Amino acid sequence: MTTFLTELGKNLATRWASALALPAAVFVALVSVAAVLGHSHALDFALLQRRVLAVSTGPALVWAAAGFLAATAAVGLTVTALGGAVVAAWGATGTPLTAVRRWRWRRASGKAEAAVKAVLADRSNRKAKARARRAVLRRDGIAEIEPACPTWAGDRLRGVDERVRRTGLDLTTLWPRLWLVLPDPVRAEVTTVQERCASAARTPVWGLACLAVGGYWWPALVPGVWALVVSGRRIRRAVGVYADLVEAAVDLHVRDVADQLGFELTGRMTPEIGAQMTEALRKRPL
Repeated sequence: MTTFLTELGKNLATRWASALALPAAVFVALVSVAAVLGHSHALDFALLQRRVLAVSTGPALVWAAAGFLAATAAVGLTVTALGGAVVAAWGATGTPLTAVRRWRWRRASGKAEAAVKAVLADRSNRKAKARARRAVLRRDGIAEIEPACPTWAGDRLRGVDERVRRTGLDLTTLWPRLWLVLPDPVRAEVTTVQERCASAARTPVWGLACLAVGGYWWPALVPGVWALVVSGRRIRRAVGVYADLVEAAVDLHVRDVADQLGFELTGRMTPEIGAQMTEALRKRPL
C-alpha cells in the first residue's frame, strides 16, 4: 500500500496549481464575502456591492488583486498539504477506528458466511440467495478483507497489495519498474485516475473549511455540508477505480518486466517466479 500512497502524494504535490486555482479562488472570494457581510447582513448584497465598488478603482484595486492572488496561492498550498494528510490517514494503523471497523467486519462476515451456508444447503431457495447477496455486500461495504486501516480506502488499496503479494511479487518494489514499461495510454489513464483520487481527498478539506467560514457567515454552511456529504462517495469511487486499474496493469504487463529481467514466462505468473523477480529487483536476498 506504500506504493499507492506515495504515488498519490506525488500527485497532490505536483498538480495542485491547475487543479486548485479555481476552487481556491472561489474559497477566497467566499471568505471575503463572509468578512464583509457576517451573520448580521448575511444576504445584504447591496452592502456587498458597495464594498466591491469601493475597491474597484485606483490603487485599492491593485492591492486588492494582489492580496486576492496571494491568498489564493496560500489556500492552494494549504489544501494540498491537508489533502496529503487525508491520503496518509487512509493507511494509518493501530487507531481506535480500525478496531471498530474490524469488529463490524467480523460481525458482518459471520452473517455473510451463515447466509452462504444456508444457500448451499438449499440452492432452490431464492430468498436465501437474496439474503446472502445482501449480507456479502454489507461485509464488502466495510472492507473486502479484514480491516487493518481506519478507512475503506486504505483497506481497498491494501487488498490489491495483498493479492499481488500472493504471486510472490512486492508491489512497492515492482511498481517503479512496471511504470517504465507501461504503454503511454495506460500511464495516461493511471495519471488521470490519480488526479481524481487527489481531488476526492481534498473534498472533505474544502467541506471543513467552508464550515469554518460558516461560523462567520451562515450561507457558507451549505457548500460545507454538501462537500462533506459527497466526499465519502467520491473517495470510494475514485480509489476503487484506481485500485482496479493498478491491479489490471500488474496483471497485464508484469510479463514485460519479467522479460526485461530475463525471466521466460511460458504460462501464468507463479509464486516461485514472482519471488525470484522480487529478489532480483531488490538486489538482496528475500
